[in-house]
Amino acid sequence: MSIAASRRLHRRVLTTADRWSSLRVYWLCRNAGLLAGLFYFRVHVLGKEHLRTPGPAILAPVHRSNLDVPLIAGHCPRRLRSLAKQAMFRGPISRWFSSCIGAFPVQRDQLDRVALETAQTLLGRGEMLLVFPEGTRGTGATIGDVHNGCAYLADATGARVIPIGVAGTERAMPPGAKLARPRRVVVTVGEPIEPARAAPQAEAGRERRRVLSDHVRAEMQRLLDEAHDALSARSRGLARPGPGPGTLFRRRPVG
Repeated sequence: MSIAASRRLHRRVLTTADRWSSLRVYWLCRNAGLLAGLFYFRVHVLGKEHLRTPGPAILAPVHRSNLDVPLIAGHCPRRLRSLAKQAMFRGPISRWFSSCIGAFPVQRDQLDRVALETAQTLLGRGEMLLVFPEGTRGTGATIGDVHNGCAYLADATGARVIPIGVAGTERAMPPGAKLARPRRVVVTVGEPIEPARAAPQAEAGRERRRVLSDHVRAEMQRLLDEAHDALSARSRGLARPGPGPGTLFRRRPVG
């Protein structure tokens, strides 16, 4: 797709998403995700207050399943915008629905400058954006390399980055599965990261983004460890109230 055609598509998507009727569809789907999370997956969220962070913000979750977005969005009191693969916008009905749920297209096989422009526009409007720093679905309890897209957007807009750990969704709906299984899920939401404070010594843009990416990756790993610890404890009936992400349960392997 040419840059001109891509920009036309993005303008159409943003126009559709801002309609009153589209907002009603979004909140209907969001509440459905909330109910499914509470009653089917028994989602437990630690640090939920950070999802109320005002102003431009970037949610940076661990990505292990297609369930990650709807379950996180279900507990987010703000409308959440997210990048989605280009295929979700090919037909008129698919394009309309994807726009309604807050998604906008990205070409994953190349650097998509138009998608970056749209993301900056949304953050400039003070919205909340979900970006997977890993780029695609991973597996296991270890965070691999992360892309600099999240750090680039935070550095360019001043938006705070909110790292998130998610445990349980990979077992509930692994890659290739068509139906989700009722498995417990734990989401740990970390404190917002200020881009300027995360890389105070780095002056050059590329170096500053690298330092910020490393910091976000480290926080994602810490929160993923906490999520697995809490999931293991809850599965064994050992869950107990605590102050949220910051109190670690003893590390146990999760089967």
